[in-house]
Amino acid sequence: TTRCKPAVSLPLPPPSKMNKLAVALFAVLAASAHAFSRVPMRMATEMSPSVPFLKKQPKLDGSMAGDVGFDPLGLSNVFDINFLRESEIKHGRIAMLACLGVFVQTVVHLPGEAYTEANPVDAFYKVGPQPLLQIFLFIGFLENKLHDGKISYLDMDVSKPGDFGFDPLKFGKDPANLETLKLKEIKNGRLAMCAIGGLLHQCFVSGSPIWDFSTTQG
Repeated sequence: TTRCKPAVSLPLPPPSKMNKLAVALFAVLAASAHAFSRVPMRMATEMSPSVPFLKKQPKLDGSMAGDVGFDPLGLSNVFDINFLRESEIKHGRIAMLACLGVFVQTVVHLPGEAYTEANPVDAFYKVGPQPLLQIFLFIGFLENKLHDGKISYLDMDVSKPGDFGFDPLKFGKDPANLETLKLKEIKNGRLAMCAIGGLLHQCFVSGSPIWDFSTTQG
């Protein structure tokens, strides 16, 4: 019969060293688990609430009316955020007037054949350069007057964006109501900017006015 050789026994470290090794290994694993558990929380606080897959811009802290953290291009890190809000409010107000004008000009016209075009795109080219120049100069005068001649990015006072002291009906007399009105204005302005783009593109594509009142009457 063949005899089996006895297994070679490896020397084990003393119990004291084994305990130290186990404690060190446990500490490393615990630290790694703790580090990974903190990553999602840190990422969640840095992501934009309106665009969850983009980082939140540091200057969009929610202090302005209508601030939902939407700045995918990071413009708030390049330009003065008050200047950006001034521009947004101003363009929103113009867009709200433009949306109203698109419908009103299909019914109400100035005297003269040049002002009878119901399609706003065709009307722009039909009136000629002189009336357009008058509108441009009037807007420039108004802009210069409202900002006391400081109309560039370098010297414009934007400490109170969009506030020109125009409130003839005293809607903003109550501070709480004023904040609500600011939110409504910025939301309606954003909607109007999208709407006027859609209305004009419809005129481009269809070649007809938004609402042809003469056809409706017929």
